[in-house]
Amino acid sequence: MIPFEYPDTPHVRRHGPTGYLDVARYRPWLRDEYEFRCVYCLRREVWEPDTSVFEVEHWRPVVTHPEVATDYENLRYSCSACNSAKGAGLVPDPCVALTSSAVRVHLDGRLEPVTPPARRVIRLLDLNDPQYVVWRGRLMRILSLAAVHAPDLHRELLALPADLPDLPNLKPILFGTGLAPRMGPG
Repeated sequence: MIPFEYPDTPHVRRHGPTGYLDVARYRPWLRDEYEFRCVYCLRREVWEPDTSVFEVEHWRPVVTHPEVATDYENLRYSCSACNSAKGAGLVPDPCVALTSSAVRVHLDGRLEPVTPPARRVIRLLDLNDPQYVVWRGRLMRILSLAAVHAPDLHRELLALPADLPDLPNLKPILFGTGLAPRMGPG
């Protein structure tokens, strides 16, 4: 498994929770949805000592699209660096633009965009900044060495985090009541 390989096909949502009025409550769903990594740069939670560097991000900025502020389809899981670089700008949807056929990841850490939307995302978020290229290249070399010489470390660096969300037991809270909405008749 290549740590910075984008998915083969555009991302199709696995979840569709509704009813949350605070976007932070979508965080467990988004963590799972995006496999515990940033949708833009593919930085993984397990590489970080503090997962607060990951954020719920609005693909369509709230400042220009307030109507989708709490719409799950508008939310992405992103590291703070990518979210900050994107800011209130509108970029091509990373779920569609960043696929393995649209972005080639070189062993030196460079991202080579093949399509105009991928090129735009990479340019706007500065994903080929020299520091990011060195960081990606270094991690790829470490993982390559670990695959051969330290398989346990390799598995650990590509594993899911220990604190997986308990999605079936998550329920939205009605604003201001602290109560979950009633489901079904009764």
